[in-house]
Amino acid sequence: MVLAAGVVFWLVRAGLALVPFLALAWPIKKIAAALAMVGVTAYCVFSGWDIAAERSLVMTLIMLGAILVDRPALSMRNLALAALIALAHEPEGLLGPSFQMSFGAVAGLIACARLIDGRLFRRDGAGRIGRLIALGLTTVVGTLGTTLVAQVATAPFATYHFQTVQPFGLIGNALTLPLVSLAVMPAAVLGIVAYPFALDQPVWWLMGLAVRGMLTISGWIEGLGRANVVVPAFGTGALGCLAAALLLATLPVSRLRWLALPPALLGLGLATAPARFDIYVDRQGSGAAVRRIDGSLVALGKPSNFVLEQWLKADGDGRTGAQATGGPTCDRIGCVLRLADGRAVALLKDRRGFAQDCANAAVLITPLSAPPSCAAALVIDRAYLAAHGAVAIRLQPDGFTVSRTREPGRTLPWRPAQARVPAKPADQPVPQSPLPGEIKPKYVPFQGMAPPNPRTEPAPDDPAADGTDAEMPAETLQ
Repeated sequence: MVLAAGVVFWLVRAGLALVPFLALAWPIKKIAAALAMVGVTAYCVFSGWDIAAERSLVMTLIMLGAILVDRPALSMRNLALAALIALAHEPEGLLGPSFQMSFGAVAGLIACARLIDGRLFRRDGAGRIGRLIALGLTTVVGTLGTTLVAQVATAPFATYHFQTVQPFGLIGNALTLPLVSLAVMPAAVLGIVAYPFALDQPVWWLMGLAVRGMLTISGWIEGLGRANVVVPAFGTGALGCLAAALLLATLPVSRLRWLALPPALLGLGLATAPARFDIYVDRQGSGAAVRRIDGSLVALGKPSNFVLEQWLKADGDGRTGAQATGGPTCDRIGCVLRLADGRAVALLKDRRGFAQDCANAAVLITPLSAPPSCAAALVIDRAYLAAHGAVAIRLQPDGFTVSRTREPGRTLPWRPAQARVPAKPADQPVPQSPLPGEIKPKYVPFQGMAPPNPRTEPAPDDPAADGTDAEMPAETLQ
């Protein structure tokens, strides 16, 4: 965005300066700033207009607008105005990674500008060799410092949303940033200018060489091993502490910045010890991921490969979806897996297994409609999933902590109201044995497990009378 605005600003001002009358009588700097504002807005429109580009556009427009009114543009105030405008246009963007990482990186760079701009190496009265050494040190420190500050400022948000950390990102960015800044982006702008005159082919060839160099560097970084480390997803408490630390390190201009240290340490402590879920259930009830006795997750049923990999990443597990399948023993009726505390989780695909699984499983997952008399401690069936969506469960000594995608009766401005699931007209009989000619299920009853207390059917005037929201006493919402 800055290159686009800078090219238009420089070309217009240089062109007007070639005419003596215009240079002496007209405010060519303001004219160039106004045309640069039009040019950079058009560039943003054609480039996609996402929230990160919107932030850059607003900051660039404020900087150029300050030239029009003969006022200085303060960087931090500029960033604050850009945030207010972006949130007024797209308030839900505050919760997205694009807004958080874009504004976090710029805030960190503004806060550390005095440390990375190279003024520490400049000496008044230095000779030619001294100035060359200062220029080299300024370039190196500026490149490494910019990359390091941006990476540290965006690390909490990137880790929270994507559960990945790139240990060699500093090396990769430091090596590719000169190619991007000095070759790729200037060639892109120059190629667009030369395109109407059919002089753009050499420019694209040069840009291709620079891009090929970037890909070569990226491949070398990837080959170092553990270039992309998967970490467990931490909660909003840790993210809030780290975001508060970033604000405290950015906004004050005195030693009050040291107030950022306590929330930063608290956030790091919370992030390193996240509370993990033990069971994940997709919104159709056709697949789940359950924590085994060894602490790793294994797939039950047939969850989609993408969903399974997201569950694994949230758990800090770098395996692929194919590597997390094939653990429990399944048949045509369903799958059963015992948890570390001895309780069992059953994923049922056939109604003939209700009688056995309702009596022996602590958690019953099924895309079918379970009978109200099912005695499992927690039943996640078709009606439950229709009302609550995907479910994540954390084991407790006396029950379960359930985190659900949505709550019945709760409306959100950006989500339409959910249709109510009608109550079942009557209990359907549960087959106790396979039909003639069919293979008998290979279920083996769990020895030594007393069936839990049966779920009671809600009263007709209860809001959950359809059987979709029968809660356990130990269940809490997060």
